[in-house]
Amino acid sequence: MKFGKTLRDSIIQEWRFYSVDYKEMKKALKVNTDEASDSGSDGYGEFVDSDGAEEFFELYESSKDKLHRFYADKEAWAVDYMNTLEDRVEALRDTSSNPPSPDQETENESESDGEEQEEPVASSPNSSATHTLTIPRGHKRRVSTNCAWLKDEYRRVGKSKHFQNYIYAVKSLCTFDRELDLLLEFLGLNKTAFGKILKKYDKRTGSAIRDEKLAELDETHSFLDGDVLSELKDRVTHLIDEAHALKPSLPEGWEERKVYTIGCFDLFHRGHQNVLVSLREFGYFIVAGIHDDESYFQLKNKYTVDNLETRMKNVKPFVDQLFVIPSTDPTPYLQAMTSEQDVETGSCCYARGDDMLQFPGRDWVESVMPVHFVPRTENCSSTLLRTIYHAEDKELRKKAAFAKTRYDGKPIDDDGNVLKLSHAASCPAHMQATA
Repeated sequence: MKFGKTLRDSIIQEWRFYSVDYKEMKKALKVNTDEASDSGSDGYGEFVDSDGAEEFFELYESSKDKLHRFYADKEAWAVDYMNTLEDRVEALRDTSSNPPSPDQETENESESDGEEQEEPVASSPNSSATHTLTIPRGHKRRVSTNCAWLKDEYRRVGKSKHFQNYIYAVKSLCTFDRELDLLLEFLGLNKTAFGKILKKYDKRTGSAIRDEKLAELDETHSFLDGDVLSELKDRVTHLIDEAHALKPSLPEGWEERKVYTIGCFDLFHRGHQNVLVSLREFGYFIVAGIHDDESYFQLKNKYTVDNLETRMKNVKPFVDQLFVIPSTDPTPYLQAMTSEQDVETGSCCYARGDDMLQFPGRDWVESVMPVHFVPRTENCSSTLLRTIYHAEDKELRKKAAFAKTRYDGKPIDDDGNVLKLSHAASCPAHMQATA
């Protein structure tokens, strides 16, 4: 496989804008096909004129600048976010180390008949302290005869401060760890790209500038070695291990529940992936609802970039079951998908990212099952991708690429306003005629 394709396929779509313009730089080294064929040349070599060389180095400098700005933003964010992660782990330590209250211990004693052995199964939801709840080892019989108790237990554990601290610590850490892996891979690929395109330039022009240019890069772009990110990754790995060790005990059957979620999943990105992977923390079977193209438009006043079939194809590897929602109100469709038996036995819950706490249908959902939230991925959203890669205005694309983002990942200007596309730019070409 040619390196240009490897580079494009290996870099996540969100970051392609910031990568070395390998393809365009390679094009700059080509000459007119007629000239090449007349001379018997392969299209390169002595036919790279001054204009081609000038274009090549303009692209080369532009690539260096984009990459430098991208990395500077990412490193500053990563170093700052590391403090947030350490605070979350500290909060997890605090709630795991507080002893049970006397009231809780009394409650535990009253629940036991004194004859059966007991084991810890959950943390208390009643305070920020972690309390141990106990049920008999013969719990399976009790689960089947006292579903109301178990349902309450699921809700209590889900609302407990220690469990929430655990979810936010572990999921934030794991997402950040993956982000560091992606960044390190991105830097390595781009460092290789510089070396290969400079080698190609030397070969096509007969010059010998590669070693000199790479030496300059070692000075100006030493971050391509990833030393700072590697150090952060070592710290994160240690924190992940510690956070996992502080996982609260969970009620019997917790990991056997169905987990429901709903989304649009346009321009499927790593933020979507991270949330869907996180849902496995709440159960074993993931059921996702996905809005169709028309309901998406009614909800957001813009068309999808990816049609329904594409969005379903992107989501399916991360879930066990999909259903389509052809309305702005998902409630009746979620009701139809939810088994009465699962509701009665407490064998289901709902989970999603915390970027929309008051999601459509929450009132009904919360009336029949627990609701959980997981931390969203920083600096990542479909709106950001849409603006960078689908805006007709090139200046808007560039502005969005290096703009600050708000809590939900959308790009904003200096006044805090979301950068918006024109109606035409937000409408797929095949739909503009009828829009």
